[in-house]
Amino acid sequence: MNRFALKPNTQDLYKKLKSIARACVYFFENKKKSRFQQYLAHFSSDEPLEGNPFSLFEACWSTKIPNVNYTGSFEGFEDERIKWLLHELVSIEGQHLLELGPLEAGHTFMLEKAGAELLSIEGNYGAFLRCLTVKNFLGLKAKFLLGDFSKVELDNMHFNLIVACGVLYHMAEPIRLLEKLSKHTDSIFIWTHYFEEDLEKWSPITKRDLAKGKWDIKNTKTQEFNGIRIRTVRQKYGKALGWKGFCGGTEAYSYWIYKQDLMALLRKLGFVNLRVNFDKVDHPNGPCFAVIGRKLDLSYYLHPDINPDLYAAFGALPHDEQRRAAIEHFEVYGRKEGRKPVKPN
Repeated sequence: MNRFALKPNTQDLYKKLKSIARACVYFFENKKKSRFQQYLAHFSSDEPLEGNPFSLFEACWSTKIPNVNYTGSFEGFEDERIKWLLHELVSIEGQHLLELGPLEAGHTFMLEKAGAELLSIEGNYGAFLRCLTVKNFLGLKAKFLLGDFSKVELDNMHFNLIVACGVLYHMAEPIRLLEKLSKHTDSIFIWTHYFEEDLEKWSPITKRDLAKGKWDIKNTKTQEFNGIRIRTVRQKYGKALGWKGFCGGTEAYSYWIYKQDLMALLRKLGFVNLRVNFDKVDHPNGPCFAVIGRKLDLSYYLHPDINPDLYAAFGALPHDEQRRAAIEHFEVYGRKEGRKPVKPN
């Protein structure tokens, strides 16, 4: 008798288990959707007031909403990171901005107040509805879209600035996202957690999470991108997936980029003028920093009154060749020589 004859076909078993898992997910997703639809069918018996919708998301708010009680504690409407961004850019009056992951529209409010027109994309159902609640309450003009911004088709759209505050470290494919975004803007603002290889610098809280395996530090993932190597480390959300106010990524995991590799990637994508702030390696949720990236301003860098030698050398080249030559010059010589890639504020 063949002693292997009674063993199940592992491939068939895997297919069956996968099918069962899909059926379970479908069942529970539909059950949740059904409960949500039943909830939406209710009527309010309260006196009509502007602040009433905030109670629909009780215990879910992260942000402290102006003039509204019982919301969150995060000062999203007075965020120092956005204040720094606005200070560095001097003016965004009349500019067209793309905001990724607005959370509860705190940054949206600050940017719109500074004069910008915004398209904001939020993937989390609850956060999207809370953004609409804030929009209605404060009279914002911003356009909010619900969906996975990594899948958005921007076609020929161009933005004066893309704001990605608190989203990059939630991405399963952060490199691909940045490559995509770089084709639609000349300026980008990022605040993100990053992976710091010197683990002794991490905060006591994150060290405990490291010991529990939240980050897969033994299996660094290295990707090649246009001649440079970019290292990332997988992070698991774990219990956070069950939090009421969870606003992480669309997967149960994400990849954190090494800081120096992220800076190299931004330069490779053309953001040659980089300014860094809020670098806090011992942040309780993991190392983090903010960076403003701006591409080389060709009309300024090759202006005959600013850099006459470069205008003479590259001025007659076709536009694409001109840009490549100017960027290469700045990276190899211009930075050391103290030349400015963009017009000083």
